[in-house]
Amino acid sequence: MVFSFESGLQINEKQIVFRNFSGAEKMADHSKNEATAYALKLLSLRSHSRFELAGKMLKKGYRKELVEEVLDYLIQKQLIDDEAFAKEFIRSRSRRKPVGKRKLQYDLIRKGVPENIADTLLKEYDGAELCYRAGVRKAAALKGRDESEQKKKLEVFLRNRGFEWPVIKETINRLFQTGPECGND
Repeated sequence: MVFSFESGLQINEKQIVFRNFSGAEKMADHSKNEATAYALKLLSLRSHSRFELAGKMLKKGYRKELVEEVLDYLIQKQLIDDEAFAKEFIRSRSRRKPVGKRKLQYDLIRKGVPENIADTLLKEYDGAELCYRAGVRKAAALKGRDESEQKKKLEVFLRNRGFEWPVIKETINRLFQTGPECGND
């Protein structure tokens, strides 16, 4: 079996064998290789944070000590990187389903990305343009309703996506070409 990664790296089963174990640890060695193969399988499907991968491995039934050892090995081999995971997650969410900075930070922390990494990466996050893009899509789905109902539904939709009020207000103004009096302050 060969595991392929976005970086172009490919690893086969023979390359994941842990070395330097005595014969007495042969059975445990098999478990380490099996656990590593499982982690690599998950990583070949998509990036994961350390926390996320640990949760999946524990749920699969691997011992906590074994999971920690495998994760440390994968970090050493640079196959797990919370910062790279967070960058890809932000990029993906921005393209697929734009959300506000607060919601994105909540999602990153829920996936186990350390708060300092999430904060650093979200400093450059442009929520205004993403809010507008999400608003354009939602406004198209609301056509045929009266303008005040469209604005209210759009406001609720964007708030639920985690966008902040000033950005929502700006988006609604752009979409409906109205003055500063739009919605509630």
